[in-house]
Amino acid sequence: MEFAGTVYVCPYCRVQRTVILLLGLMMVLPISRHWIIQYLASVIGFMGAVVAVNQNFMGWAKISKGTFAFSEQLYVDPFLLSGGALFIIIGQLWLILSKTSGTAP
Repeated sequence: MEFAGTVYVCPYCRVQRTVILLLGLMMVLPISRHWIIQYLASVIGFMGAVVAVNQNFMGWAKISKGTFAFSEQLYVDPFLLSGGALFIIIGQLWLILSKTSGTAP
């Protein structure tokens, strides 16, 4: 989607989409239980979460100032998209870090 030019171009959004992609790839790796993969997922995931929170906080700052308004096209509103990205990134990170090894207890 990024290469086709069908998505909104913004540095915050690009980082969030890239992190979601990388965590998704890590989720399907057969070695995702290895501590190195989990460590890399944690670092990448927390970076993406911080970027999403910062973008979302800018919306909250506008709300506090009284200047906030949703975009004309609600599905490309940065405030809503950054909140959605935060939920996705934290969910992916939680799934990666809580995977069981597949062995019976």
